[in-house]
Amino acid sequence: MKRTVAILAMLVVSAIAPVTALAGTADRQAYAGNHVAFDTQSTAVVDYRVDGEQTVDSVRVQSQSEAESAVGLDGSAGLDAVAGMVGAAVSLDAETDASASLTTDSGASVEAHDNGHGSLVVAADESAQYVALNVSDDDAERVDDGRVVFETEGDATATAMVVGEGNVSVTDDGNLTAAVAEDSRLVVRSYTDGRTDDDEREERLIANETAAASVYVMSQGEQRVTDVVTYGQDTAVEVEERAAGRVDMTVERSAHEGRVVLTHVSDETFESASDVQVAVDGEAAASASSYAELRRATEGGDTSKYMVRQSSEASADATVLVGVNHFSTRAVTLTDSSADDSGTDASDGTDSSATDSPDGTDSDSSDSSDDGDASDGDAADDESATVATTSGDGAGFGAVVALLALAALMGVAVVRRH
Repeated sequence: MKRTVAILAMLVVSAIAPVTALAGTADRQAYAGNHVAFDTQSTAVVDYRVDGEQTVDSVRVQSQSEAESAVGLDGSAGLDAVAGMVGAAVSLDAETDASASLTTDSGASVEAHDNGHGSLVVAADESAQYVALNVSDDDAERVDDGRVVFETEGDATATAMVVGEGNVSVTDDGNLTAAVAEDSRLVVRSYTDGRTDDDEREERLIANETAAASVYVMSQGEQRVTDVVTYGQDTAVEVEERAAGRVDMTVERSAHEGRVVLTHVSDETFESASDVQVAVDGEAAASASSYAELRRATEGGDTSKYMVRQSSEASADATVLVGVNHFSTRAVTLTDSSADDSGTDASDGTDSSATDSPDGTDSDSSDSSDDGDASDGDAADDESATVATTSGDGAGFGAVVALLALAALMGVAVVRRH
């Protein structure tokens, strides 16, 4: 009997051991999509990569009140003083075909968008936040109070920018810290193929809150997906139909003032970017010749306007910038006039669930003196991802079953003994 009990005890220990091993890593979660991959630790998002290039080594977020209290500072302290702060606990909560959502104990939310820019958005939803980003580059360039441009480990380029109230700074050791006011956001955009002048102009539209959202219409293998990055709490975008030659979406804002919607479209949607036309609420939008003209359309213009930017000569991907002249709810349609519209079908593999859980060819693209950026006071510059989580649930259930089975065997052994 003693020998039987000893054997059974050894089997029980073997069954429980995997559960003990998993317990130490149960709070570690990872995400891997077509473009974006990252891991998490208890208080940080780590090894954030876009197209295989590490953009940020770690991201830590903490409420300003908690961080200042922990290090004995007041609101007048420089951002260098909070660079070494301990971040709030972070957890990976949800994922869609093109994004992952995380929450922190400090009242901030973090969105990782699996699009070509690998957009990382930290939103100060409930209170003002500090964000510390460890990057590999030691020569980051502060463009202005709201933007910092830095190189990644693979010589790609990224930009960190505050949308709303706040600022971002480069610390003495070359890392980044940002102060983000309540209801504002920190946005990190990556450019693995190089950052162009048009990319910089888009950044200014975003940082100045002229652009309300970026919409990405993409293909993941044979699946068509969409991803929406919004830059404020009062904007929601739903892509209702995406088919060859056509994109239909609804843009809703609680404020009346017009805004720009940046729509990044893959080459599978439009045969020719130069033939894209835009309609808002069924009425044709006018073609704009400059960013400034596009911005003026959002300031109560008589009609909405749009511009089309092709990514490069070697790529048919395009960005369609739509300046909607007013809100609240507007229907925006993009069509390729060179394509046959009769085949549009909302059931054509379209992922129309992407919303905020929560964004004529311009021949004058080199005109950097009139890019619609007057609102910042600078007169010279007028969308399948999978989540891998480590959990003890499955192994724990197996251990329980094993214990029950072993108990039954022990009972049989006892009966036979007697």
